Amino acid sequence: MGWIEHWHSWFMIASVVLIIELMSGTYFLLAVAGGAFITTVFTAWMMPTITMQILSFAIASALSYFLLQSFRKKKSEVNTDGTQHMIGQNVELVDAFNPQGRVRYKGVLWLAKLEAGQTDEEIPTKTQLVIVAVDGSTLTVKKAA
Repeated sequence: MGWIEHWHSWFMIASVVLIIELMSGTYFLLAVAGGAFITTVFTAWMMPTITMQILSFAIASALSYFLLQSFRKKKSEVNTDGTQHMIGQNVELVDAFNPQGRVRYKGVLWLAKLEAGQTDEEIPTKTQLVIVAVDGSTLTVKKAA
């Protein structure tokens, strides 16, 4: 037993990696810090060889990573930028489609394109359209029923 034992080293590694994680914001380093903390406990409890410590660190880090992945919010293909409420709303055509037009939604002009399968030949300006999708600053619209 020396002045600094193996578990002290693992605790310092875990603490440093956790501090770096807090500054960087990646989830990966959080898993590495979790693996180092688990190895700290394992090393203080069992006093294994250095090979077993490294092996337990690798396994604990991998398990921590998969555990953290299960807690992270799943990104879906559905609109997640706060424009979901716009879908189904009426807009007024301001500039004719060529191939994109402009529509007015709540007093703001937006670029617009027609939904696939719709033709722009017979759509005069001031026609009411319906938003079917939002892609950045472009609205996909169709003729109102």
